[in-house]
Amino acid sequence: MSIQHVPSSARLRQRLDEHADALLPIVYHSNIDFLAHAQVPVTPFATGHVALDIDVYPMNNEKTRKEGVSRTYKGFDGYAPIALYLGKEGWCIGNELREGKQHCQYEFRYALERELAAAKRLTALPLLVRLDGGHDALDNRIVLHAADRVDFIIKWNPRKQDKDA
Repeated sequence: MSIQHVPSSARLRQRLDEHADALLPIVYHSNIDFLAHAQVPVTPFATGHVALDIDVYPMNNEKTRKEGVSRTYKGFDGYAPIALYLGKEGWCIGNELREGKQHCQYEFRYALERELAAAKRLTALPLLVRLDGGHDALDNRIVLHAADRVDFIIKWNPRKQDKDA
């Protein structure tokens, strides 16, 4: 980052922002590298599947002026990060900060594909991906169905569909 002297916190933040695109892949991989190197236990269910739980959660940041803070689906101002937890232990293999107004499905396919690969680095067992109704989308079913050693449960979101059909 070409730092010769310790910069002010504002300048350091600017330099990190300037290099964010290059640093982001390193950040994504470092957590998985650490967990793999530490050989953490990843406990499956009795079926032999390892759970991969993925969900968006609201993060309250009311009365702040931070970048990306906007109205969440829970009705307050904040962020809507997406978190991914692996195994019965709940190893956090991803936690992506997202704007509060961002729909959970927006750019989800990219996160899903990346984190399936990360989860497979930590276990050779089949995965059971569990998603809530916000991720009931054909795009997700296509990715999950095509993935090797992956089964999935997605809560049905009927939207405007005919329930009888």
